[in-house]
Amino acid sequence: MVPLPTPELSEQKRALRSQMRGQRLALSRADQRARAEAACARLLSLAELAQVRGRTVAGYAAHRGELDPVPALVGLAARGALIALPRVGEDVPRLSFRYVQPGGELSAGAFGILEPGPFAPEAPAAALAVVVTPGLAFDGEGWRLGAGGGFYDELFGSARPRPLLIGFAYDFQIVDHCPAGENDVPVDLVVTDSRVIRRTRGADPA
Repeated sequence: MVPLPTPELSEQKRALRSQMRGQRLALSRADQRARAEAACARLLSLAELAQVRGRTVAGYAAHRGELDPVPALVGLAARGALIALPRVGEDVPRLSFRYVQPGGELSAGAFGILEPGPFAPEAPAAALAVVVTPGLAFDGEGWRLGAGGGFYDELFGSARPRPLLIGFAYDFQIVDHCPAGENDVPVDLVVTDSRVIRRTRGADPA
């Protein structure tokens, strides 16, 4: 990947974010549920998630029309996985993950997103085996367009070992070329309501 000049990159990201937010919010609740059901079934069928007992799998609480991974997280918990959800703080890295019980209480945190409380036990980045990752757009090389805060890139750009990163999105969020800069972190594969896309070699991080 050759990074775009900063002004051009920023404008491409802004335009694509606006487009994808609009398409997500245009979905009916029934359509959201049906697509989430299909995507969660695909996620649970991945060979990488067949043996998760005792391993930590992180996800997220869907916000503003995002594809909802919670049914899959509940299924993984039934297989013995430890489930963690993100929490945003002020210290760097600003994103951390906290262990939760399926159906456990969450509260609105930064940006109105539901997250675990401050006293929920922390799941260190090194303990994360798999992270189901939200995004506004993805491409075949695994590049991801987030909401613009850089939280996931900040945490996983330097994480060693890096967990398996699985993008989770509606199929219309897959684009030919996702605008990405030198600090952006690609996912390893993307699961949608229609398919599973595995990253091509061109997106291997430097």
